[in-house]
Formats: sequence, C-alpha cells, structure tokens
Amino acid sequence: MKSQQSNRLRSLSIALLLLAALVMSACAAPAQAPAGETGAPAEAAQPAAPAEAATGGTLIIARPTDAVGLDPKVETTSPGNWVMSNIYENLVKLDTDMTFKPALAERWEQLEPTRWRFYLRQGVKFHDGTDFTADAVKFSIERIKNPDDPGRSASNLRPIVAVEVVDDYTVDIVTDGPYGPLLNIMSLVYATGIVSPAAVEQYGEDFTRNPVGTGPFKFVEWKTNDQIVIERFDDYWGEKAKLDRVIYRVVPEESARMLALDTGEVQMVMAPAPSQLDIYRDDPNFTVHETPGVRVIFFGMMTARAPLDDVRVRQALNYGFDRQAVLDNIVEGAGYLPTAYISPPVFGWTDTSEYFAYDPEKAASLLEEAGWVDTDGDGIRDKDGQPLSLLHYSPRGRYLKDAEVGEAFQAAMRELGVDVKLEILEWGTLFEQLRQPNFPADLFTLGWSTATGDADYTLGPLFGSNSIPPAGWNSFEYKNPTFDELVAKAGTSTDQEERAQLYAEALKILAADAVVVPVFNTKETIVTSANVQGFAIHPIDYYLWLGEVSLAQ
Repeated sequence: MKSQQSNRLRSLSIALLLLAALVMSACAAPAQAPAGETGAPAEAAQPAAPAEAATGGTLIIARPTDAVGLDPKVETTSPGNWVMSNIYENLVKLDTDMTFKPALAERWEQLEPTRWRFYLRQGVKFHDGTDFTADAVKFSIERIKNPDDPGRSASNLRPIVAVEVVDDYTVDIVTDGPYGPLLNIMSLVYATGIVSPAAVEQYGEDFTRNPVGTGPFKFVEWKTNDQIVIERFDDYWGEKAKLDRVIYRVVPEESARMLALDTGEVQMVMAPAPSQLDIYRDDPNFTVHETPGVRVIFFGMMTARAPLDDVRVRQALNYGFDRQAVLDNIVEGAGYLPTAYISPPVFGWTDTSEYFAYDPEKAASLLEEAGWVDTDGDGIRDKDGQPLSLLHYSPRGRYLKDAEVGEAFQAAMRELGVDVKLEILEWGTLFEQLRQPNFPADLFTLGWSTATGDADYTLGPLFGSNSIPPAGWNSFEYKNPTFDELVAKAGTSTDQEERAQLYAEALKILAADAVVVPVFNTKETIVTSANVQGFAIHPIDYYLWLGEVSLAQ
C-alpha cells in the first residue's frame, strides 16, 4: 500500500505540473477547439473487492468552501446544503432517479386545483426531543414567507398563499392558482425543510449555527472555515444512520484535497481535480461517483447599467467566448457545453445554443455596430472617450475552476478589445452582495442549480422582474414583461405539454436578450475511498445524503 501511495503521489505531482501548464496556456490565449459535446460521462469505477460494511466510524469529507449558514431561511448554496440535507427533512423527497418519494409526509393528494393535502408521519422527533406535527410545517413555511423578514428562498414559495393545519398530522397547502411544480418545491430542503419551532424560538438569529431538524444526523459543532461536525440521531424515525459521525472539513486547495484522500486523512472529496480523475478510475482503492448535473455555470451581466444595457454588447460577449476551449483546457471534461440557461435533464429545457455559439467575427461586428471601436490603437475599444472596461467579480473554489475560467474569459475579451478587470472575492462576501440591490460590479460568476428539476424554479426566481434583489435572485436587474407573462402562465398551467412550450419560448427570449454568458453545464463528481459504501450521488448537487453510508472494515 505504501508503494502504491508513493506512485500515486508521483503521478499527482506530474498531473499538477501538467495542469498548471494547461491553465497558464488557457489564460494567455484560449485555444481553438472543435465545436460539439464533450461526450457521455464515464462509467463510475467500482471498488476492487467487496468488503464487509460496518456500523460506526467517522466519515471525513474534504470540501472547497464553508457553509454560509445552516438554516433553511438563510442558506441556499451547496456547501451548506451538503450538511443541511442530513439534518433537515421535507414532506417530500426528490430521489436520485428524480422521482418523488414520501419523507415526513406518508402520502398526499390534490383535493382541488389550488389545494394539496399532506398526511404526516407520526412518532417523529426533532433533535431537541420535541414532536413533529402539522404546526411545525406551518411554522417552517410561514417563517420563510414572512413579508417582514423573508427567507432567501421566499420567491420560490410565492404561489403558496396559505398553510392550513387540519389536525396534528394533516396539513393543507393552498396556492393562488393551479400550480404544476408544487411537489418540486415541497422537496427543496432550503425552501420547505422542516425546522423545530422550539429551537428557532430558543436560538433566534443564532439558529443558523444551532440547527435542529428531524434528519438522521444532528448538529454537533461548527468552526468557521475549518469544519462542521454532525453525529447520528439515535431517535430517528426511520433506519438509523450507520455512521457515528461526519466531519465536513474545509480544504480550499484542490491539490491538498486530493492529497488528503490519498493519505487517508479524508474518505470523500467534493470538487475533485478533473485532471486526476482517470488515475482514480484506474485505482481499485478509490471510487469515482459521476452523474450529469443540473447546474449551469455562467457570467451574469448587469443589464440595466451602461455599457451592458446595450443588448449588442451583451451578445458580443457571448459570441466572443470559446467555451469548448474552457472544457478542453481548464475543466478537462468535467462538464458539458451549455445549450440553454437550464440543463437538459430539467423539465422545460430547449436548445437555444445558437444565440451564444462561438463566432468572434460576429462579436466584433456587434461591438462596432454599438459604436465601440479602438480609436487610439491601444487594443481596447472606446466610445465617447471612454474605454470598454468591465469589472468582474468571481469566487475561487466555489465552483470547479471558477477563477481560472474567469481568467480565460478575461483573456478572450482582451482579444475582442474589451478590458475585463477580474477581482477574486471570498465566496461568502460575493454571495451576500448578490442579494443586495445595486451590485457593484458589471459581471459576476455564479452557478445556478435547478434544484427542483423544473424550469419554474429557475426562470421566475432568477430572471423575473419581481425577483430583483432584495426580493429575489435577479441580480442582473433584467426586465422583460413578455418573458414574465410566459413564465407566469407556465407556472399556473397543469398541462405539461403547454408548460414545456411556454418555457421554451421564455428560454429563447432570455438567450436573445443575452442576460448571461453561459459557460458550461456541470457533471457532478465525487471521489471516495473504496471502503465508503452505500453512497449514491444525486444529479442535484445540493443533496449529499449520508444516512445509508457505511465504512467497510
């Protein structure tokens, strides 16, 4: 084993050197590459030999960034939801096969077009010992929707107008009209995850650091930017978790995460190094878990502020960026070419890639048509004496190669005559700014996961004119009444064929208006030691369910 580790470390060093060379090359001048998809995901590797699963032990996970919070009211990002999805539960569970399963509700039915009834599981305890009842459901949802202090996912719950307690174990959800994707919303942990009312009252604003739910694990401690610890909840209503404890450790550097896995310091790595995946696939001591994801990585643009208030400039930035070069040289196959503002597995998807296919000549022509030309020969276009200069905020480590992809975009824009000033921000800082009015930069890097599997989740809350911060996530300040009308009509329809057609029209409007620069669609990838058993990767990257995971002897 020691010899194997030495070989691996040598391979790792070589791979890192190659990776550094490729990144530097990509930053200097993105390479031309043939258009087309990157191919289907590889089959996941299998452990070399079966081993006997055991109860107990501690699973240590290396992840690139810390959580923003551990309260469904404040945390809507993956690093927090990887923890929360083991602490909290919803009435409905959207399983790894994208079908709905009972969770805290044993069953449900639609009584009327605007009224759904959920029959709750009895005998369920919160981690603080209090009972789970219909009152907790009403409390949790109304807490997010509170107009005086709304949760960050409040815009997702806009169609819900009432939560009515029928009895202790029966609750009705009432909507403002027929609402097709209600079950999708009821499965979303950070929108309708059920919290302990007693714990919220006890901790107040500090509940986000003292989370209490009904899940198979309960919270133990959180050391900011270091680690979060959870442990098995022995009074869990279902099958008890096999692990004693789970430690989520923050390891920002990609190479350090992989070394920690090699040396056995951790048993699971989030956001593994793409350049090394083939090495792990061939090594029986590890398992590579992969599945097509539902997240789109993009550069958002401030559409209401000059110079990006001119759609021709936004379209030029789209046509002037070679995404295939990014996939080949930076992401290294760990993603797919974007085809729309949502991913193909999501209901409502349609191909709109013609609006952002790589065409540098068309990009230059659009800028010239908008009046941006290089009058002084310094390589940067100008207009009315002002250079075409844009400020771009990006995190590092929140998304796969996010900072490196930002550098590649910066280099590509320089070739087009656009000066992009890239600033790297700590993820928590960037996240907070995105929810404030008047975002201070022209561009920002963000990845959006359609966490419910339905286009409704993304189109309204992210691009609707009534979702401009602080009301929602439309940091682009994009407004298009025709788009709003299409999305609203699709949300209230229960005819799936009609809904799909309406979403297709809405997606074409977004792409034509060039609200964002789509960069790539994610492939969800996690690497574990071979002795990690029972783990199933989810297409939605918010879910990291560990209740059935064990460590083999």
